[in-house]
Amino acid sequence: MKSAFQIQLSGYTRANRDASVILTNESTGKTLTRKPFLDGRLVVRDLDPGFYNVEVRHPNLFRPVDLRRVRLFPQPQPTRVNIPVPEELFVDTPIEDIPDADLGPVQESAKSVADQVSSIGSKSPGEVIRAADFNLLTSAVGDLANALLELTNLVSPHGHDHPEIAVKISEVQDNLRRFAEAYGQSLLELRREIELQNLKGQAESALDEAGAKDEDYADIRGRITDLVGASQSNTAVFTNKLAKFGTIMQTKIAELAERSDDPVQYMQKAVVKELQASAQQYSQAGTLVQPEAELRTYQRTTTTAGGRKFSNIFSQKVNKL
Repeated sequence: MKSAFQIQLSGYTRANRDASVILTNESTGKTLTRKPFLDGRLVVRDLDPGFYNVEVRHPNLFRPVDLRRVRLFPQPQPTRVNIPVPEELFVDTPIEDIPDADLGPVQESAKSVADQVSSIGSKSPGEVIRAADFNLLTSAVGDLANALLELTNLVSPHGHDHPEIAVKISEVQDNLRRFAEAYGQSLLELRREIELQNLKGQAESALDEAGAKDEDYADIRGRITDLVGASQSNTAVFTNKLAKFGTIMQTKIAELAERSDDPVQYMQKAVVKELQASAQQYSQAGTLVQPEAELRTYQRTTTTAGGRKFSNIFSQKVNKL
């Protein structure tokens, strides 16, 4: 028994025009790519029941809009799948292009209708029309009506484009994006360097207060050196290492407190409290993806330290520029 998907993209409707839906059957590995209507509707029929990976892609985005595992049930009515398309994903996308109307989805729908009704088009005089035949004909007429409605939306005039203005605006936008990315990366690397220097000073002061052993110094310095080596990597890699360091540092502080003469007094020292607060921020933040979220983590650690060391180190860096 064949089944069907009824997929609905909802949310940012302007993305529906260029979006594509990729269906992959887990058992066979067969992949099928279809484009939805402008309102986000997509009906895909004649599929084998089972589990499918449903992926929604858009040419303006590097990552999929949505990726999920969906089961297609063996039933006459289509399995409905609602996929949200957040508008935030398209806030900083290139200038909208207005290409010629893409009639591909309409053509695919019309071809699907023709394939559906072909199996019931050879009736002999007096032959019984079964309920399944009538249901198939009804769904085919509905699909054909939706395809015709989509066709009228595609070919109706929605204004006209100015290609020369669009090209120039796109050029300016690309220049601004490249500058913002280069500036943002430089700022992020500078902020990481300041954070690591601040962290190294806090850690060594905390070790000094506890009268730590040489191997304690070597261990912490080695871990900070590893962070310095990863300071030019992307946000996900660096913050993952930083979160692990924060967890290890909290454990180390607890060990130093136990080895000190007065654990309570040691934990109350200003430098120890600052280091522990920073380590907790790194550990709680975890692995981040966006550079903005990483910078907010450093803002919180600066606040816990009162901003004193950050201001001093930042002034030194600026003076060297």
